[in-house]
Amino acid sequence: MKKISFNVVLMLGGVLAASSTAADLIDEIKLDPSIQLLLGLQYGSGLNYGFGAIDSTDEKSRSTLSIAAKPSLKTQINLPSSNVYSGVSIVAATTSLDGEISGQVAKSGDQSLDFDHSYIGWKNSILDISVGAQDFTIGDGFIIGDGNYNQGAENGQYWIGAFSAWRNSLVLRLNLNQFLTEFFWLRTDNDFRDGRIVGVNFEYLDDIYGELGFSTVHVLEGDAFNLRGLQAWSFRIADFRPVQINGLKFFGEWVLQKGVDDQGGGRKNQAFGWYIENEYEILFGSYKPIINYRYSNLSGDDLGTEKNEGYRGLYYTIFKRGWDTWYQGEIAGEYHLFNSNQITQMFKLKLPLSKTSFAVIYYYDHELNEKHYFGQRVNSKKWSSELNVGIEQMKPTGFYGYFGFALSKPRSAAKEIFGNDDFFVVQTFLSYNF
Repeated sequence: MKKISFNVVLMLGGVLAASSTAADLIDEIKLDPSIQLLLGLQYGSGLNYGFGAIDSTDEKSRSTLSIAAKPSLKTQINLPSSNVYSGVSIVAATTSLDGEISGQVAKSGDQSLDFDHSYIGWKNSILDISVGAQDFTIGDGFIIGDGNYNQGAENGQYWIGAFSAWRNSLVLRLNLNQFLTEFFWLRTDNDFRDGRIVGVNFEYLDDIYGELGFSTVHVLEGDAFNLRGLQAWSFRIADFRPVQINGLKFFGEWVLQKGVDDQGGGRKNQAFGWYIENEYEILFGSYKPIINYRYSNLSGDDLGTEKNEGYRGLYYTIFKRGWDTWYQGEIAGEYHLFNSNQITQMFKLKLPLSKTSFAVIYYYDHELNEKHYFGQRVNSKKWSSELNVGIEQMKPTGFYGYFGFALSKPRSAAKEIFGNDDFFVVQTFLSYNF
């Protein structure tokens, strides 16, 4: 079990209760208890393009059930011109049936009972400072999303993403009208080998043109994915509307990665990753389908040079703007390509079915940026084409449901690494908050 800072919250409550002077300053105390239930059920065939599950290559098909329960309590103490807030959550999670379908991340029988959130903070109209295990995301989570990889050995599951908080953090926010500045220190879970990150984020929000942001990140510690020693500078746009056309907006981020690859023999990092995405909501009265197109280009390491040109996805997350941010494809994005050494085009169509449900269709075209797969040379950059189709329903009562399928067809490079079979997954994800 993690050592948490919730005892600080209890101590604070005891001090305030014991002090009549402090009690006189309290305007209101709000308690917000909740429980989130998560369930994910998947069936996959042609696993890894016919190669089979990584941990058992004889298995060409698998069923996976992941479940989790997450009770939480948020507290807010309102003072005359500020407030003190805190939160704590516990996750009980497990994976059953055959284990995670690709055979890489979670095994059947993996389970976890542990704290996720445990934080306390204070804020007024300008300053907000918080410490502990909390959520922290920059933009849509392209480089800084969450500090949990949700591997089965530590977190009991993978696909349902039950854990989201950074293991520990210190975040200082300054809000000045349309300007936001965030100074942060973050610590990951053990899946990321206990990473330590520091950085600064600046944002400007305009009611007409959208959001502009700039951030810098430095990975101080952590022995996963060659991240230690990496420095990144990022510029981004969100809900950007340079042309005032109803329903049209843009998203994008450009990331330069420098520093030293401490785990790769001290090589200098020289990597670049970026994406641009447009979203257009077609106005047909009350019926408003949405079309998205995204192009992402994430550099690969040139194996013939002394530098490391391989872009690393850092700590990206999911669900900030949908399933596609930032796992690019239900198959390639979750099991094979991890926002590194890839060029991906996404076409997305979102069709409203009712006020609370809609159908979503994704098509992905995946290519490698350099002719190798994590250092294993291949003769082609063509990786796969992938179709994702799903129906989503959201209820104001706190229910969210998804049912869909994914079909990935291997192309030349994927066939060299894995095999020639189509990889097919049918799946459902259910979440309920009460």
